[in-house]
Amino acid sequence: MNEQMRKSLSVSLVFFILLAVSMSGAQIPSRGTTHGPTAEPTDNYFTKPTQLIDLPTASILRGGDLRGSIRLYEDGGVLGRLSVGISRRIMFGVSYGGENLIGMGDVAWNKVPGVHFAYRLIEEDLTMPAIVLGFDSQGYGKYWRKEDYSVAVRADSVIKDRYSVKSRGFYVVGSKGYQSLWKVGLHAGISYSMERADKDSDPTIFLGMDVQLSGDLAVIGEYDFAANDDKLRSTNYGRGYLNAGFRWAFTSFMFLEFDIKNILSEKNGDSNVVRILRIGYYSSILRQ
Repeated sequence: MNEQMRKSLSVSLVFFILLAVSMSGAQIPSRGTTHGPTAEPTDNYFTKPTQLIDLPTASILRGGDLRGSIRLYEDGGVLGRLSVGISRRIMFGVSYGGENLIGMGDVAWNKVPGVHFAYRLIEEDLTMPAIVLGFDSQGYGKYWRKEDYSVAVRADSVIKDRYSVKSRGFYVVGSKGYQSLWKVGLHAGISYSMERADKDSDPTIFLGMDVQLSGDLAVIGEYDFAANDDKLRSTNYGRGYLNAGFRWAFTSFMFLEFDIKNILSEKNGDSNVVRILRIGYYSSILRQ
């Protein structure tokens, strides 16, 4: 871990500690999965999202609930994702997509579908965060292949046989909700990706936040130290991977999201900032 990364980690930890202390004693209702007459409304998923931008949270779907999303990303890419709540502690889902689905050129489908799974270890209460153990094989951005490079290049100098952003792999994440002026969710976790073709097998730490500004508008932010991706970190002086965006719930069960990714990527006048659009949908097969 270099000096720049240590400074980023210290600043981030201090920020989250100060925010949590300032809001102590103002917790919002837990991210539980109660069934029956006391069940929370479906739009609770807008307050306590199961996913930020690329990063997971410790919120999961209730048994019988569905979450679907369509992500529009660089190179005409489209990624569909579907999650299903199996029980009060288990969520499972799949994802699939490809590039050039929008625009010109031959469609380049992702190599394999992605799968994700989450198990609730600890429920959130007044003192403890919710904690989830999970796995997600879906990476984000373009899936890079050998034929994407027009000239011969050294194998160790390019991204190949992987997504621009590695999949999360195995992870543990904790989430805690607070309320002062706005409803705030804080998230932190550690993950170990199974994408190790680049011989970079370190775990990485990630942090996130969602702030509900009103009943239908929220802002989200996340930071991945990218300790497991030296090629990504080399594009921004080791500053890590910072994303931010906002969500607008235009109905009680659908939202539109606009995100800016890799905000810290500028190096030597070049920038690899990416803009994406996502539409999300929540429903249930057990409740009307």
